[in-house]
Amino acid sequence: MRRGLLLATAMTAVSAMLGASPATMPEAPATSSPPPALQWADCPVPPPGSASVAGFRCATARVPMDHGKPDGDTFSLAVIKHPAGDPAQRIGTLFWNPGGPGDAGTQYLPVSIGGFPAEVLRRFDVVSWDPRGMGGRTTPVVQCFDSADAEGAFLSRLQAVPVSDAEFTQDETLRAQFNARCVQRNGDLLAHVSTADDARDLDLLRQAVGDERTSYYGTSYGTFLGATYLNMFPDKVRAAVLDGAVFPSAWAGGPDVDPSQSTFIRIGSDIGSQNTVDEFVQQCGTVDGARCAFSEGSVGATRRKWADLLARLHTAPAVVEGAEVDDRALVSVLKSALYLVAPLPGFDRFPGWAGAAQLVEAVDAASKAPATPATPAQPSAPTAEPASPGTYVTSAGRRLAVVCGESPNPSEPSAYTAQARLSYRRAGYSAWPFVASCAGWTTKAASPYPGPWDTPGVPVVVVGNTFDPATPYASSERTVRELADGHLLTVQGVGHTELLNPSRCAQDHITSYLVDGTVPPEGTTCAQDSPAFPPS
Repeated sequence: MRRGLLLATAMTAVSAMLGASPATMPEAPATSSPPPALQWADCPVPPPGSASVAGFRCATARVPMDHGKPDGDTFSLAVIKHPAGDPAQRIGTLFWNPGGPGDAGTQYLPVSIGGFPAEVLRRFDVVSWDPRGMGGRTTPVVQCFDSADAEGAFLSRLQAVPVSDAEFTQDETLRAQFNARCVQRNGDLLAHVSTADDARDLDLLRQAVGDERTSYYGTSYGTFLGATYLNMFPDKVRAAVLDGAVFPSAWAGGPDVDPSQSTFIRIGSDIGSQNTVDEFVQQCGTVDGARCAFSEGSVGATRRKWADLLARLHTAPAVVEGAEVDDRALVSVLKSALYLVAPLPGFDRFPGWAGAAQLVEAVDAASKAPATPATPAQPSAPTAEPASPGTYVTSAGRRLAVVCGESPNPSEPSAYTAQARLSYRRAGYSAWPFVASCAGWTTKAASPYPGPWDTPGVPVVVVGNTFDPATPYASSERTVRELADGHLLTVQGVGHTELLNPSRCAQDHITSYLVDGTVPPEGTTCAQDSPAFPPS
């Protein structure tokens, strides 16, 4: 329980830093650089506890740091491939970006490969990569401190979910200091880690594997990378699946986008998160306690139990395995736990909905127990392996480098507090960690892509779960409207993306589209394979 709390607050500490504040962006030129040469070999042995890379192949792609200066400094991108199961029937390469921004493909592909349809794995090489500046095995990287320990010590001073004036004032100051430190330490590197730069890298990788046109699968933020590539290189696209979509104008800005709101508030991530928490309580109440540990046997009784628990925790935090848990901490842990409907190997911090119900029930029981001494749980900072001087795996500054460099957001420290309170009013504590802070982040992307988003091209399949806690269903609907030829595939289900919360029905449609170009009929709706609370 304590480990789960610390992991969730660590995610909060990183994600809550997000935000940006550029104004008018220049047009984004394509790249004239030659494609890199990929020398495929066995992948490096992963750290203990990581997913196996047996059967995968790895390579390094050297690409220009500034695509306008192909003879200048370079990034070395770590690339990973899951070869097609049937080489004789191989169609080509399916490129996958897991999201983030900045999630490392070399780490996520081995643990996520089982989410791809079997026929897709038979007919395609599936390739991912560690994006420029974002860590994994790609170099150089955005890094704001000398070590993970030093960054962790700084971030541990942040509030997990600030509420009081004093907490907000402290956080405003600390976040501005963090941002200024990142800018000072990384210099011009920050100007060349935009989504458009990643799209240019993707087109070089397309050429490197010998494909005339790109087949693409993006999840979460990876859908925005996909939309960017679709519109920057419309004649180089064979097919694209955008799963758990970020609607493009929310990220890049536009005439109907409110620049006083931060990116994820515009997307509606806070509302999606709160709606998913509500759905968790609703579905829990429709089953008995054997299937959902927190159930009181009916929806009404379970909702009252949830409201009573939050009220008790607000007044007197519970002590769970030595950690103090208040209402803020519980909601923060719960909404993070709801990303996966069922546990998946390699995603240990996500217990599935049944596991989340056990966690909430344990807190409920502890809240009724006699008071015992405890050490208040402090917000945990992300750490890395190894936690020693040198390049470290996780850094809050890497995601900030992308979001603050290219997405229009308020940059005054006080705007951070104003957004948080606005979001609390409309979504409660589920607003966290979607509030942004970019004060002090002065380096902007040198060559981003600001749109348009409706460049004519191939049909695109957009997949949306109806209760997605990070990229709400409404964002997938909006993405379809903004693209030139988007087709919505609805999954009546929960969790973040279909890839990690499978629907056999949806996978059949995705397979037909990727293999032979058949888009789902208008209005297609699929059920999720796993119920939120399966029978014991």
